[in-house]
Amino acid sequence: MLREKALYYYNRGFNCSQCLLKACESVYGIPISKQSLKLCAVVNNGFGVGNICSVIVSGIMIFGLLFDENTAKKCRMELLNILNEKHSINCMSLKKEFNDKNCENIIGEIADVVEGIISKKC
Repeated sequence: MLREKALYYYNRGFNCSQCLLKACESVYGIPISKQSLKLCAVVNNGFGVGNICSVIVSGIMIFGLLFDENTAKKCRMELLNILNEKHSINCMSLKKEFNDKNCENIIGEIADVVEGIISKKC
């Protein structure tokens, strides 16, 4: 469900980090303020230099919204460990691996991992 919602918002003009936050709002009922979306307006394309994937950053922010600090940190580490084992956390590396210029496959993959972690509550 999170994948579908994230891609829905991505295809309607939200950037890679914003679309996952908007999906969280829809799926988990957590209100995402306009200010939060505005903050994420500059968190995309690996912070503009192809570095850490901005969808991952958004996933980590979601953990902070859903859980207490300690649980959120455990979820963060689980997400980073899973992605480091399977793929990368680097935007440019992920784009090459997924052969994905517009990031849809990357967004979908990370949304699935984030949703799995949330469902287990870390």
